Amino acid sequence: MPIQRFILYIVVFAIGLWLALPPPIQAAELTNPSTPSGLTLEEALDHASRNRQELTAFHADLDAAVLKLKHAGLPPNPELGVEWDNLGGDLPIDDVRETTVSLSQPFEIGGKPSARKNQGQAEILRLQHEQAAVWVDIAAEVRMAFLEVHGARERLILQQEAEQIASELAGITYERVAAGELAATEETRAEARKSEATAETQKLKRLLTKAELDLATTLAETDNITVTAAGHLSQKVSIPDQQTLLAGIQDSPLLTLRRSETQLAASRLSLEQANAWADPSLSLAVREIPDKDARAVSIGFSIPLPLFQRNQTALAEAGATAHKAMTKEKAAASRLRLELIKTHTILVAADAEADTLRNEVLNRSSEAAEGVREGFRVGKFRYSDVLEASQSLVTVKVRHLDVILDLNRAAITLDRLIGKPEFPARSQNSLSSSSDRSNP
Repeated sequence: MPIQRFILYIVVFAIGLWLALPPPIQAAELTNPSTPSGLTLEEALDHASRNRQELTAFHADLDAAVLKLKHAGLPPNPELGVEWDNLGGDLPIDDVRETTVSLSQPFEIGGKPSARKNQGQAEILRLQHEQAAVWVDIAAEVRMAFLEVHGARERLILQQEAEQIASELAGITYERVAAGELAATEETRAEARKSEATAETQKLKRLLTKAELDLATTLAETDNITVTAAGHLSQKVSIPDQQTLLAGIQDSPLLTLRRSETQLAASRLSLEQANAWADPSLSLAVREIPDKDARAVSIGFSIPLPLFQRNQTALAEAGATAHKAMTKEKAAASRLRLELIKTHTILVAADAEADTLRNEVLNRSSEAAEGVREGFRVGKFRYSDVLEASQSLVTVKVRHLDVILDLNRAAITLDRLIGKPEFPARSQNSLSSSSDRSNP
């Protein structure tokens, strides 16, 4: 019995010790709900640079252009000819068959090899600038999709706050109706408002899921159907000086691409001008004379006479293309300047409106709504007054959120116009290696 009692004491002590220990920290408690997990913007951009086929397709084009440039300086192929004479016909009996073997080599004049090299280099440069311009568009698309996820999440948070307020008001209304201070219709009204807020919350959850689906599509993700954006919506963005932006507009990838297209068109025109020159040929022939057991060597020279075909059609097409490229470059510069001024103006206006809403309107609306809710709790206001104040606060918060989203959209558009973010270093190294191989 003493042994059994001792064992019982030990068991009771162990149970008491286990109950006294603090509960283990759950995973949900470790996760900060204010910091959503998921892809950061830098990671999302890196995924897009690896997954988007628009970018990977340029590698094949660049390899082909490099190979074309490598062989641009090669001379034309020689021509081997064999000729047999006296094979038949009304010829004297003593005539014998003769065989002539000739080798002819054309010689390019007019600067054709250098013109082809210039065209090849211009083509590689255009592909590189086109890839950079495509990247700027993709980066803006990714950032916009990332922003939409943040915006959908912020709208959901605002709606959840509104739903919580509607639930609290419904509870207060129920208490006041039970105490005989309000009519029963007010309770029905409060419950309807609570149900409406719940339905709106479900809708915004669906829109958040859709935004995450769109972000995954933008990143060309094959493993993940939805992608969650980490971080929070930026409340402030840096606004560069407009004159500084206009001064550096020539470095924009969108305008650099048009300039490289003009250079490529000019190089093609130079090549067609070189092709207008007729190439002479030098030939060497050896003739076998069987009856005399001898050979005869002859040298020949020939040059086409440009009486009819002087490459007129190709010259006209290349000239028109060069003129068109110059016109498009000037139009792109003018359009880019106007878009930059317009976007910068929108950015400044959105920033000023966001500051006004944040520093003046939001605080006052929050204080007013809180005061009306407290007054309703003690019977100083009607439910309609609380509903109006709460709706006004929600409207101001949604308006502030819309302005913040417009501010970020304008910042993304401005970065696209000036060429930010720059092409990833990994892809830049790939392009540099292609350029190094382009020198034959």
